[in-house]
Amino acid sequence: MTGVLHTLSRIAVPFPEREVFLRLGGRLTRTALTEAELREYRKVALEAFEKCFLRGRWTVFPARAEEAGVRLDDGTLIPGTQFARRSAGIRAIWCGAVTAGAEITAARDAGGSVAKSAVYDAVGGECADAAMGFMQRQAATQLRAGALGLRESRYSPGYGDMPLEVQKIFFDRLKLEELGMKLDENCFMLPEKSVTAFAGVD
Repeated sequence: MTGVLHTLSRIAVPFPEREVFLRLGGRLTRTALTEAELREYRKVALEAFEKCFLRGRWTVFPARAEEAGVRLDDGTLIPGTQFARRSAGIRAIWCGAVTAGAEITAARDAGGSVAKSAVYDAVGGECADAAMGFMQRQAATQLRAGALGLRESRYSPGYGDMPLEVQKIFFDRLKLEELGMKLDENCFMLPEKSVTAFAGVD
């Protein structure tokens, strides 16, 4: 299973209504919103949800934790002391990438009110996160069949002391251009609502 690319061409997740509303800084209660406001929010959020076309890819590589980061089998170092400390004892790393597609951000940027754009942005982000969680759970099930354990904690480039440039490792090894994804000159993934992550494998 090591080094094999696993592609999910269509990831179906439930509408993450609670998470979207929390990202927007609110709570889904009748005391927080009037019935009319709640209906309008749900209408806009569901419209945004229909613009999310989630797909992803993951793989596993032999690796070991070192003081400065995690070393892959070909000698590549994923820098990050926090990631390294929490990866002590791993046999491999799982790496995955998910995108919500370009349609959600295009719809967000097409115009309309600031409030509507904020809802579209929140829906895109939360759907990508939900899809990553789904893909990680599916990968864990497959890895267990091969007597490997996928750790729940995952880490992303650009957080903690792991530089954003690590995105290049994702892009190259997962061949993300095949999913319609790109890496810009600042190492940001495109489409914008895309998520990448590492997790240790025991």
